[in-house]
Amino acid sequence: MDNKVILIEGLPGTGKTTLSKRIYDLLLKKGKLVELLLEENEKIPSNFYNFAGIPKNELSSFLYPIPLIAETDNYVFINFGDCTEEIANKLQRYDVGNEFNKFITAQEYARCTLEWWQYWVKHNIKDSILILDSAFMQCPINEMLFRKVSDSEVKTYIQAIAEIIKPFNPVCIYLRREIAKIAIDFAKEVKGEQWAKGLDGLADIGCPDLFERRFDLEYSLLPFVSNIVCNIDGYNWSDIDTKIKNLF
Repeated sequence: MDNKVILIEGLPGTGKTTLSKRIYDLLLKKGKLVELLLEENEKIPSNFYNFAGIPKNELSSFLYPIPLIAETDNYVFINFGDCTEEIANKLQRYDVGNEFNKFITAQEYARCTLEWWQYWVKHNIKDSILILDSAFMQCPINEMLFRKVSDSEVKTYIQAIAEIIKPFNPVCIYLRREIAKIAIDFAKEVKGEQWAKGLDGLADIGCPDLFERRFDLEYSLLPFVSNIVCNIDGYNWSDIDTKIKNLF
């Protein structure tokens, strides 16, 4: 196996986190150098929570110091957690992780975050294997759909990410249930009432059909990288077990 990045994807309720941990343990037992980045880990390259992406051509207007965490060709990036409250408030218009930020269009979001992906790849070329949970499809697709883009725009964005991560020779292990509703019903059962209540907010942001759109859209994006589709029926993971055994 020469894949340096293993992408674990699928709708909620398909077992991405469970599989990510299982593969991590399996590779450790085989003596591999491996790092596991679960969904919402701040190191995941598609996690822009509390991030600001500031165009370099606007830096000259700032009369206060900015604690940079990265610099790309056209942007500088900061983490609001590194700023004083006063500076953080002044920089809110550059909050790239806030899908309601009217100052950042979907197109600007894509340009900015793709440069961050390029920076991330450049600084993560190493001998260890990276397991990324929800970084390639779930997080990026959600953020784009929340910004009211078309499926075609999502595909262009994901294809660009796929091109950027080519040096890692990525493989995507995609977990799929029969239909979106089955996956989400299973997620509600496993994740609990609080998680289920959180889904009510999807209608408020104009994405009541988020998972139905993702169900078809994600499957169409798989050819952008090497991939293995694992079908799941309830708690039956026989297809996953067989394919993972053959992979590793």
